[in-house]
Amino acid sequence: MAETTGFSIPGYRILRRLGRGGMATVYLAAQESLNRLVAIKILTGGREPDAELVGRFRNEAHTIAQLDHPHIVGIYDVGQTSRGEIYYSMPYLPNGDLASRDLREHPLELLAVVRALAVALGHAHEHGIVHRDVKPENVLFDQLDRPLLADFGIATSGNGHPRITRDGATIGSSGYMSPEQARGQPIDGRSDFYSLGVVCYELLTGELPFRGPDALSIALAHVERPVPRLPLTRRAWQPFIDKAMAKQADARFQSADEVIAALDIVERQLQEPAAEGLSRWWRRIVERIVAVPRGARTAVLAALLLAALAGLVALLPREPERAAAPAMIRPAAAGTGAEPAPAGGAGADTAADAPAADHADQLALAAELLADGHLLAPKGENAAAVYLDVLAAEPGQEEAVAGVRRILERLGATAARAIEAGKGADAVPPMKQGIELGGEAKLLASSAFAAFIAPIRAAVEKRRKQPRGALDAAALADLEALLPTLGRLDPGLAEGVRTDIGAPARLLAEGGRFRDPRGPAMVLLPATTTRAAMAVSVDPVGRADYARFAAATGRVPARCRSSPGLFARSKGLDWRRPGFSQGDADAVTCVSWDDAAAYAEWQGRQSGARYRLPSRQEWLAITAGAGDSCGSACGREGTAPAASLAATRQGVRGLFGNVSQWIGGCAGKGRDGSCAEREYRGRSWHDGKRTALDHAGRADGDIGYATVGFRLVRELPRGR
Repeated sequence: MAETTGFSIPGYRILRRLGRGGMATVYLAAQESLNRLVAIKILTGGREPDAELVGRFRNEAHTIAQLDHPHIVGIYDVGQTSRGEIYYSMPYLPNGDLASRDLREHPLELLAVVRALAVALGHAHEHGIVHRDVKPENVLFDQLDRPLLADFGIATSGNGHPRITRDGATIGSSGYMSPEQARGQPIDGRSDFYSLGVVCYELLTGELPFRGPDALSIALAHVERPVPRLPLTRRAWQPFIDKAMAKQADARFQSADEVIAALDIVERQLQEPAAEGLSRWWRRIVERIVAVPRGARTAVLAALLLAALAGLVALLPREPERAAAPAMIRPAAAGTGAEPAPAGGAGADTAADAPAADHADQLALAAELLADGHLLAPKGENAAAVYLDVLAAEPGQEEAVAGVRRILERLGATAARAIEAGKGADAVPPMKQGIELGGEAKLLASSAFAAFIAPIRAAVEKRRKQPRGALDAAALADLEALLPTLGRLDPGLAEGVRTDIGAPARLLAEGGRFRDPRGPAMVLLPATTTRAAMAVSVDPVGRADYARFAAATGRVPARCRSSPGLFARSKGLDWRRPGFSQGDADAVTCVSWDDAAAYAEWQGRQSGARYRLPSRQEWLAITAGAGDSCGSACGREGTAPAASLAATRQGVRGLFGNVSQWIGGCAGKGRDGSCAEREYRGRSWHDGKRTALDHAGRADGDIGYATVGFRLVRELPRGR
């Protein structure tokens, strides 16, 4: 239900208030022309806004309009409300802001958010824009859960002085201010990187690096106090935080590329927690030694000492050295660095005759690691590494193969969930890990690897089959990130997805027929030098299609006349009984302009696209060069089936000699300012060839005629 606000905005229906800040109020609204939800930011009323506040608000809209980036909130429209307040509309982002999320136990997700913000800031800086208020509340998440940087309300072009005040306060958030911003000195993009470091610190620890009783004391802390230390469990991030929050701008990251490079280092360290793995490894060894009866401990300790000495000897340099296995899954194990004996040489028979090793302890350890969720990490102590060691010693060992299969199944399921959730990029790491693991285990041609691929293939196919508009370029866009990896698993499927992703662009460029889910057959007319691209229904709306609409909505038939003439018959006519025989494929008649507009809106709800009646200019473009062929409609008493009607070169049928057609817009206003007359165009079956091809007439919008039907135009994606 719309909210009572005391103001209105043409083209929008205000639904409810989303939030209120120092300079503006944000509302949720429905943009009626495109049938979508938007957020509208309105300069806060209540008192006459000063020139500075208005200037800052206009600056925000102008700034956002310059920045076209997937991690920056865009802007749709700028204008004034009925009360004269300034507003702009932007996408409605329903998934909240970064301040409402706790990512402390999700390091890779945290890393992805910080990386996205760094890229967004880099894009803004390339355009000479400094955000100056980077904080979690200004990071919003879209429907695909991607972080977007918002609120450029105090952004500056870089040449402007940063000390803009309102009500005596320095603009910005003291908890995130760089030292130079707190001092009121000139700033550049490096100040944003400082704020990003503060945001990162808060995400890692759950609290700000500096706290105080008021904003001034916090701002001074940023200037005077040293960068705080992170907890030991977050030590991989400390070099990044130190550089991002350096007191002097020259000591910080100088560009977004430097920030990304530092984040890459952090990511590698997060994926290789060797010290933690080693501590757990020795803890388990000690536990097992304690479990040995006291009388046998001496022998066990002696054996361990000998094994350790053997490992030290194995670490000594020898020629030639073997390359280590890939570090992600399995490091080179001590004691395996020697070259294998040449075939037929000394020791070859000994190795061939050696009995198979007893892998019970290794398999038990691998099962325990698998149960604990340590599939591929930490390095040196994960289930995959242990299973691979067993398979290296005994290829095809059944329990090890079964263990690898379970890991592959989990990786496949993880990737499939990400794909189904519309997060294709998140599916890439488990897919790559599965390919690498399958290769090391020599199982790429096995049923175990097929079990890894199956859920991924099913998830991709499910996404491809989900109903989507033929021109919806965003429906599968997230799958583009996984195409290179998917191509290694199923080249044919990857090529099919690539074709699906490119189909909307090809259609818009080349034209041709298409159909939205549950929508009518359309033909797209590519743009020319004199007009934009447009999509129009192949046929006028048919009688059977209109019958479904009437049944679904309970719409009462309009009054109908046999023709617009003065002495036209009207008694007993409606769209079901137009005065002549019709089949389901014939164009519906006896529908009013109001009926046609209601049908277009209903059809849009069914298919997810937006349909309407063509404008006068669009009608002229559709009929341009169409000729004068009316096919079987010529000389008939009544309409003809759509399939029998002549088509234009582009494939549009039934333009002349079948039914005249309602046109969008108003043809004449009444005394009260409301629309009193609507327009129809084209020659109908009733007119005969003496009537002009582009015959135009006017009529009341609530009355139908047995000679008038309608066709639809589909609105194209923005920018087309």
